[in-house]
Amino acid sequence: MTPHPFDQLSVPEMEKVVTVVKKAHNGKTLHLKSIGTEEPPKALMAPFLAAKRAGKNPTPPPRVAHCIFYVLQDKLVNQCWIDVTQGTVIKNEVIKKGIHPPIDPWEANEAFEAAFAHPLVKDAIKKCGLEHLIDNLTIDGWMYGCDSELEMPRFMQMLVYCRDPKTNHQDSNMYAFPVPFVPVYDVLEKKLVRVDFCATGGDDDDAAVKGVGNYDTRTEGKNCIEHCVANDYLPELQDKMRTDLKPYNVIQPDGPSYNIDKDGYVNWQKWQFKVGFTPREGLVIHDVHYDGRSTFYRLSMSEMAVPYADPRPPLHRKMAFDFGDCGGGKCANELTLGCDCLGTIKYFDGNVCDPEGNVFTRKNVICMHEQDDGIGWKHTNYRTDVVAITRRRILVLQTILTVGNYEYIFAWHFDQSAGIQLEIRATGIVSTQLIDAGKKSKFGNIVSPGVLAASHQHIFNMRMDPAIDGHKNTIYVNDTVSLPWDEKNPHGIAFENTKTPIEKSCYLDSDIQKNRYLKICNENKINPISGNPVGYKVGGLATAMLYAQPGSIARSRAAFATHHYWVTKYKDQEFFAGGVWTNQSANEIGGVQDAVARNENVRNDDVVLWHSFGLTHHPRVEDFPVMPCEIMKVHLSPNDFFTGNPSVDVPKSNQTFNRSVEVKDCRSCKM
Repeated sequence: MTPHPFDQLSVPEMEKVVTVVKKAHNGKTLHLKSIGTEEPPKALMAPFLAAKRAGKNPTPPPRVAHCIFYVLQDKLVNQCWIDVTQGTVIKNEVIKKGIHPPIDPWEANEAFEAAFAHPLVKDAIKKCGLEHLIDNLTIDGWMYGCDSELEMPRFMQMLVYCRDPKTNHQDSNMYAFPVPFVPVYDVLEKKLVRVDFCATGGDDDDAAVKGVGNYDTRTEGKNCIEHCVANDYLPELQDKMRTDLKPYNVIQPDGPSYNIDKDGYVNWQKWQFKVGFTPREGLVIHDVHYDGRSTFYRLSMSEMAVPYADPRPPLHRKMAFDFGDCGGGKCANELTLGCDCLGTIKYFDGNVCDPEGNVFTRKNVICMHEQDDGIGWKHTNYRTDVVAITRRRILVLQTILTVGNYEYIFAWHFDQSAGIQLEIRATGIVSTQLIDAGKKSKFGNIVSPGVLAASHQHIFNMRMDPAIDGHKNTIYVNDTVSLPWDEKNPHGIAFENTKTPIEKSCYLDSDIQKNRYLKICNENKINPISGNPVGYKVGGLATAMLYAQPGSIARSRAAFATHHYWVTKYKDQEFFAGGVWTNQSANEIGGVQDAVARNENVRNDDVVLWHSFGLTHHPRVEDFPVMPCEIMKVHLSPNDFFTGNPSVDVPKSNQTFNRSVEVKDCRSCKM
């Protein structure tokens, strides 16, 4: 069967790509980073999709693969494009020195082995008084970050930790025993460069002395983690567990209400869309329709920056771009029944490759299920006591990423009222560093004895490529403003909703007092009831943006994290808010800042809306040893898109259908 153009590459297709790439570099050793489908140009896809919806059988656009890899003999990164059908190289590009692709677990393991065999690391272990615990030590391989405009070698920094000194249990919480030195490894030269020691002092130490590189105040040769204690999250390592939690089973006796058609489209409650997967973004949603009407061409998570607040070297370099530096698809969990999602579950797999070009399938990286989400709408006619009520049912598409110490849960919710919601949950374990006994630091919080969790931010970017009844759309800024006292407003109570169309590519910020929201409209189609253009309202998040100072490297490399909204004209392959090459970047190149700078028309045009928002995380003691989920939600709601409530036809909720059970006399009734 011919794959749909939005389908990821199959395992045989990826294996074919690997063969072509290796043949084109015969005799050279390659380190493959990623292989994925090059999304077809919209100019080809739009008529293809329209013809398919009209029941025709159009010829699909050429199927092209994109591959990123190192030629190790040259120590340079390459990217190439391959015609998958023909098995030929369309184009090969050698990326200039100083630009670095994402890191991967294989590089981290190699760095770990090299580091712990090196005299500098052995000496650092001795200085920390941990020679007797060398078998307990382990690392997190971290992106090096960037603190200079100078061209940098391809470095990886390693954050060192110790498993429980008493048990050396492989799953003990190593973040409860941070070790205060950071080996730096040159990935391409395959050598340890140096070992940096970390600050262990607190606010009462002179930790900001100008020109001083290291501020560690520990006693050399003394066991530096002897004041730390085990603090485990694993259920098997707890002294006792709760015993009063009864089973909660989600049962759909007639199966789910959705189906997947021959082209791989999900059909549920008037919704139809295509689920995709890429090595960098992970879950992507394409060609979204409701009741036969187009709403969005593409929805995805674009980027996430995680800068830390401790300015003391070397941990001032801690700034991750989790999608660009690692890859959302490559970090996706293999989900399991009864754990990550409840009910009747449909799973989607993701195909990836290792550095040698071995292709494998990561099973169940996306789960889909229906979920009860409370009341959809209700009204009681108090005159007659007649109640009309519906339960709100949502369809959830969820993927979970593990990026080192953190987990991120991304869930797209589709509801029966034509609304879409992106829910993000942050959990996992805060990244920790050692602090001397009895000390505190303004740069973070003590979450366990001897353990400082530095303050940091998680700034996400959500990319929305709208197609509201077509591809020519306009973004309106809607502000609520108070009207002045005058003869029309004699009591001073009036306010109105102003609506300003955006003409040129730009950025803008949230304004809580103005109740600011954006509306994506099709000005060529007017709602017959309201007289307004049909559209969707963006219920974004008005959160703090990047705190790094203007002029800092951290700010320059994450311009997308400085404003809440970016409005740009569509450009093929422009998917990443922070640019393509984020690892060790000093500036954001090819991201939303550059897209806005083109100063293009975006009114009644093919427009893209990017929304940046996030968490500013000052860790709590309660965030350790594992962090309870922090939840954020962005809403996309129809706004004058319909002529009434689109869910008024949802069947009435009743006991016959829902089969709830009443609890009486403190005893659970049985069916």
